[in-house]
Amino acid sequence: MYPTRGTKVPSAPDWLHEIKYDGYRLRVERSGDRVRLITRNGYDWTNRYPWIVEAALKNRQKQFIIDGEAVILGVDGIPADHRDHCPPVVKAAPTGYAET
Repeated sequence: MYPTRGTKVPSAPDWLHEIKYDGYRLRVERSGDRVRLITRNGYDWTNRYPWIVEAALKNRQKQFIIDGEAVILGVDGIPADHRDHCPPVVKAAPTGYAET
């Protein structure tokens, strides 16, 4: 089955809706005072989002991993174009995580 374009959002109680934010998939890893932001391709983007690092350091838990999506919202609450808010990507080798 392929998706089809509709003209209105279904309103029946058995329908669920999710907003497409179109951000970056990131894994926030905290171990003590060290926080890293790792992309789904294994790149370290810690320096690109210092406010996420700051928020992770304010968390009471000292060790955790959060898998999520980094999104920058405009003042209107609509996701902003990420190119306006992030420095250019610096290509580096992915971090070496072994798959289990």
